[in-house]
Amino acid sequence: MASPTTASVQKPLNIAKWVEDHIDDFKPPVGNKYLYEGEDFFVMVIGGPNARNDFHKTASEEYFYQFKGDICVQTIEDGRIVNHLIREGETFFIPANVPHAPQRPPETIGIVVERNRPAGETEHQQFYCPTCNELAWDEQFDCEDIVEHFRDSMESFWADPVRSTCNHCGTRIPKPAPVSRIDTSGEVRIIREGDSSS
Repeated sequence: MASPTTASVQKPLNIAKWVEDHIDDFKPPVGNKYLYEGEDFFVMVIGGPNARNDFHKTASEEYFYQFKGDICVQTIEDGRIVNHLIREGETFFIPANVPHAPQRPPETIGIVVERNRPAGETEHQQFYCPTCNELAWDEQFDCEDIVEHFRDSMESFWADPVRSTCNHCGTRIPKPAPVSRIDTSGEVRIIREGDSSS
């Protein structure tokens, strides 16, 4: 009986060295690059700073491991934004269908594991109004490449005055500046480049 065909086994790699070799690939707005692309799931390395104000919602789960530095993952729970501070060395698990928005300061490195989506399974990129907190835009799509598709979709949203204007209160949702730091002295706050409170 013939044995089934198997993929070749890759050698172990050093994450710090891999990041050093690919540091120029980590650019806002997202800063992600594939580490592994398998049949069942894929692994991304994501470097900060990122510059995004969208929320990602998918029918599958996501696993975060924070390799270097501290980040904040914002989620929408019971209609409000919840800040989850993830310290260096910690892991975080997001159930399916929970909108989430990772906020990554400079020189942070995270690893995210996600399931490959079967053909026809869609996911969402959502924008919430910073003034009234209402859902202002929800783009549903079949994502073939999360690295390129998300970046292009964000840029398209920010450039379109109709899509990026909240129908509830009329606030224009701008392209955000990169995250400069996370303030944890009291309530967790995301500080962006150029913010007067930074």
